[in-house]
Amino acid sequence: MNRVWALSVITYKEGIRNRSLFGILAFALFVLGLNISVAGFFMREVGKVTVDMNLSALTFSGLLLVFFVALHLMAKDIDKKTIQLVFSKPLSRGEYILGKYLGILFFVVVSLLALAVFSIATVSLVRGLYPNYFAGFSWPIFFTAGCFVLVQLAVLCAILILFSTVTTSSFASLIFTVCVYLVGVTIEDVLFYIQSGFRTEAISPVVQEVVKVVSYILPNFSMWDFKLEAAHGLAIGAERIGLGLGYAAVYIVVLLALATLFFQRREFN
Repeated sequence: MNRVWALSVITYKEGIRNRSLFGILAFALFVLGLNISVAGFFMREVGKVTVDMNLSALTFSGLLLVFFVALHLMAKDIDKKTIQLVFSKPLSRGEYILGKYLGILFFVVVSLLALAVFSIATVSLVRGLYPNYFAGFSWPIFFTAGCFVLVQLAVLCAILILFSTVTTSSFASLIFTVCVYLVGVTIEDVLFYIQSGFRTEAISPVVQEVVKVVSYILPNFSMWDFKLEAAHGLAIGAERIGLGLGYAAVYIVVLLALATLFFQRREFN
């Protein structure tokens, strides 16, 4: 376990030193600051827009961290051929996968927590300026939604790890990870449309079955999206929280197990 921890710390430090991190953080701070400037234009919806905009900024910033910084952290050893030096140490491939995942996850969590401080300050400032439009706002619900942004990113990091072990190109890993995320955030709406009686077009039974199979295989990211509840101050049941955490934990374990299996069969020249 000491070897895994050491590798995760090294990975985390490499992520903090990455120059792309500062650009992503600057962009996120700009969006959060923009929220203060434009909040007055929404008037009666200012509370809902502020909360939704803050959580969306955290989500998008997290995605950029995973797609650009975390991808580099995973692919660096393979692209620069330093992975052979890593495996010359008493470190198994399973420990390598786990160490890399924990380091990337720690890096993403710390970066998002730093942004969360500014997000909380933004919401507090706008709430102080327009207190009458935050009647239904709840900090516990806001924090819960923010925590589940991290849950989404934790699953996405595991997906990135898996594709990095399967493909030989970091660009291919990026494309596959982005595609899985896009499908994951829309699959619930697609299923609802197929199963509802509101559609006017006939959908082939084959297509319906394919969509159902995909929905069972790929993670449903909308399960971890609580922006709507946070914006409207709607209570989040304990069973939803427990189900969401359990669903994420199972996916992460399975993805890392598959990544370890593929990585053990991969040869490095």
